[in-house]
Amino acid sequence: MASVIDPERHADLIEKQREVFARFAELDAFDGPDEERPALRERVRQAAAAKNQALEDSGLVTEHGWYTAEQDLKRAARAAERG
Repeated sequence: MASVIDPERHADLIEKQREVFARFAELDAFDGPDEERPALRERVRQAAAAKNQALEDSGLVTEHGWYTAEQDLKRAARAAERG
């Protein structure tokens, strides 16, 4: 089945998903004081919320459902990271 994400048309969504990946990676790699973890988790939450809102606003969720839209977006973002 073809992806519902078009890399050119949905470049903004792909960039938002890549931001979510980056925030999660930052949190996973963090080895500092526990007091700083809530701020990092909040950055993850904000990035994910912005991505989810943009995905919903795009109409892809209504047309294809959350699962398909989100999974295809993740695949497209990973492909963009690989170049």
